[in-house]
Amino acid sequence: MDNKEFNDIEAEKKEIRLLISNGISFTVDYVESKTVRIPRFSFCKLLKKKVTTNEPKQREFVIKEPTLYTLDRLSAEYIEMVVDEEKIREAPRQQARIYFQEHNKRMAKVVAIAVLGNEWDNADKLNELTEFFFRWLKNSSLVELVQVIDLTNNLADFINSIRLLSSARTTIPNRVEKAD
Repeated sequence: MDNKEFNDIEAEKKEIRLLISNGISFTVDYVESKTVRIPRFSFCKLLKKKVTTNEPKQREFVIKEPTLYTLDRLSAEYIEMVVDEEKIREAPRQQARIYFQEHNKRMAKVVAIAVLGNEWDNADKLNELTEFFFRWLKNSSLVELVQVIDLTNNLADFINSIRLLSSARTTIPNRVEKAD
């Protein structure tokens, strides 16, 4: 590997570390409905009619590198998402709809856990944010957010550290019995 390739890889690693440490922000567009009671006639203020207005709004969120506590919870959610590749090959569109119906709420919950960080154990906050994402996130945004969450989980560095630690062991027990 030449020096330019090495520098490009190092620059990419630095950029990823910077993104992970600062977090990655995203906005969700939603509509807030307000009901207002308006007097029907100027001379009679008791007779009022209800008027509902829809006001478009945006809400910003930040996904930061999760702590081990949060990462453990995210992993528990990932494990519950079982996908059978054989069924997808047999009937891709039907199975995609089935999996969407089974896992759409869980995906919203994954995003909510990633946003809340260590506060995910507050059930009220988690449920409120899960419902918000379930209602207002678009599928295209969800795909991008899952990639962001995967990036901020920093699992590649975690696995590499496990490899380093396992190879640095100085005493490896000898097996007394050999498997036949």
